[in-house]
Amino acid sequence: MRTTHLDFLHPDRSWARIGVSLLLISAIVVVAVAWRHQSLITDRSEFKRVVDSKHVARRDLVQVREAAGDPKVIAQEVSRANAVLAKLAVPWDALFVELEASSDRNTVLLAVQPEASGKQVRLSGEARDFESLLQYVLRLEKTAELASVTLVSHEMRPDNAVAFTVVANWVARP
Repeated sequence: MRTTHLDFLHPDRSWARIGVSLLLISAIVVVAVAWRHQSLITDRSEFKRVVDSKHVARRDLVQVREAAGDPKVIAQEVSRANAVLAKLAVPWDALFVELEASSDRNTVLLAVQPEASGKQVRLSGEARDFESLLQYVLRLEKTAELASVTLVSHEMRPDNAVAFTVVANWVARP
């Protein structure tokens, strides 16, 4: 028969080393699992954000497609697009060249404002005297871009200068 060795003062250390090793390994596994869990939560929230944004885009696309089928909506969009194109196609260069050619040292043009219809233009400015203003209106009448030039208002200043507003039909306006 074999003898059993009992020594309570000096226990066997091999089992303690195995226990500490298992404790360290399990701690490393817990940290790795926690890190992976956090990365999965982050990936999930990113995926949810992307899916939600695609859902919103798809919903907007469906609304646009539904609206596009309505002839009234299409007509409104076409008229808006035509209005924008008309504003972009304004022949400003020709008008500015004519206005510069008509000006002299006695008149100053302060504002050029097209009317809402796009067929008229309102010019505001100042002249040294009333005679210079009348000469300016006559020069504007002779331009190729403007017709029916009309002095709609004028105001005499204390120094004999005249503030004026002229309205003219914009002939070259498409």
